[in-house]
Amino acid sequence: MAFFPATEQEVPENQWGYGKRLRFVRNTFGQAFPGRPPSSLRVLDVGCGNGSFLALPLAHDGFRITGVDPHAPSIEHAVHLAQHIPNAQFVCGRVETIAAGAFDAVILSEVLEHVTHPRALLSASTRCLHENGIAIVTVPNGFGEFEIDSWIYRKLRLQRLVDVLAEPPTEFVSATDNQGNGHVQLFTLRRLQRLFAQCSLRIFRQEAASLLSGPIIGVTLARYPRFIRWNARITDKLPLALASGWYFGLKRDLAIASQ
Repeated sequence: MAFFPATEQEVPENQWGYGKRLRFVRNTFGQAFPGRPPSSLRVLDVGCGNGSFLALPLAHDGFRITGVDPHAPSIEHAVHLAQHIPNAQFVCGRVETIAAGAFDAVILSEVLEHVTHPRALLSASTRCLHENGIAIVTVPNGFGEFEIDSWIYRKLRLQRLVDVLAEPPTEFVSATDNQGNGHVQLFTLRRLQRLFAQCSLRIFRQEAASLLSGPIIGVTLARYPRFIRWNARITDKLPLALASGWYFGLKRDLAIASQ
């Protein structure tokens, strides 16, 4: 069930499930804040990149978006893209500089796997929430198809073959301009559950991302729209552990916090 209506700013589905992720975020907001219009909700997107696939579509929905990222070129790009969107602002810096208790929701999407201390970043981000605020975290499956596919791709040096044989995409938009920041964390569901508990958070909503999303898939099956649609839907019928990534809606767990 969709809680917030779609707007003119849609994200086409791709092999990583970005369209599915946007729908998850919208519906999680609707579940957590029933009856509240988007314009009444302040949302902090931590590690926002250039905002193309999440922050800016949410701003078009009417949410009051603040994006923060330490990578200056990504923020410069985001500011350019948002120049005619008054309810979206972007800050180059660390989340620790953002005011505490100022936001209804905080998003960390495809961020925790890139940092050395994910618990510290998650704690610093949730500090920005007011008492009844929520967090949304999306991460890749550390032992899923994406990581396995990527490892094979690197070991066999397939990029050289792709450069020679594959037709370049007519248009490619990345969620970040920081292409050199790879994964340094490999998450499992159990590890994530421990991480959330350590930050006094509990899961109230969760979904699977796409099934197949690595670079080998990107230059083969992901060229076909029919596969893209199937790839996003099939994980809804499979065990969560088989997905290439996961989406979580989180609330503060007062019982854990009191301990």
